Amino acid sequence: MEAEEIKETKEKEMKPKIKAAIDDEIRRLMQERKKKPWFRRQQWWQYAKLRHKSWRRPRGIHSKMRRHYGYRPPVVRIGYSSPKLVRGLHPSGFKEVLVYNASQLNGIDASKEAIRIAHSVGRKKRMEIIEKADELGIKVLNRVL
Repeated sequence: MEAEEIKETKEKEMKPKIKAAIDDEIRRLMQERKKKPWFRRQQWWQYAKLRHKSWRRPRGIHSKMRRHYGYRPPVVRIGYSSPKLVRGLHPSGFKEVLVYNASQLNGIDASKEAIRIAHSVGRKKRMEIIEKADELGIKVLNRVL
């Protein structure tokens, strides 16, 4: 019987995820945004320390990668940028808003915007922000305590 009671309390606590109100065109563009290649650093396969490092532009005078030879990895260029309508959106479809205190939640549109609590906010104020966001139906992107 204890298992049934635990299951019932979990069902009561669980809330449906808040989803962004986006149309089909935005959803299609967000899928298109995912089709970028994985940009790798020049000669990443030769050195273990380069395997998980960030991108660096190839600058060598004889560099085949800089000259865009087809058998070399792709180089970051403007043509790979995201469509303008979805640039800067969170993968969930919301526009991110950085919040430092609970009073900043008043001007947020819950259907289009989600909040990210600033790193410098302490535990007590973080709990206040999360409670108020739940009341207003605003999605919190970094809810973990």
